[in-house]
Amino acid sequence: MSPLESFEIDYSTGLPVWIQVKNRIAYLIGSGEYKAGDRLPTVRALAVDLDISYNTVNRAYMDLEREGYITTRKGRGTFVAERNDIGAARATDSPVELLIDDMINACSHAGLNEDDILAMVKARLAHRKV
Repeated sequence: MSPLESFEIDYSTGLPVWIQVKNRIAYLIGSGEYKAGDRLPTVRALAVDLDISYNTVNRAYMDLEREGYITTRKGRGTFVAERNDIGAARATDSPVELLIDDMINACSHAGLNEDDILAMVKARLAHRKV
């Protein structure tokens, strides 16, 4: 049984599906369910299994590869990267930490600096308490 077989998308969270897929795979790598060199399902197979778009899974895989969790070998498949690969150390981060990293990256790409990001998070937290 594949570790991803029991994974279900939670549409009630408001968290984009591609981030849920990415976080789940990163978690499975960090927890040791997937080990370096293990082959992952193809993008198409995972999309069919999860009943989601091919593009959604592809986006998650591309981000995981960019961050060093996985590697793609043309014609051979997608595999869990070696732990010493760039970014693979993040595989031990929790799904929430990965989400926070994604938020920080999105804010940085939008031109916000660290002080602006902190101020926005504090403002949102204060807004929730009201």
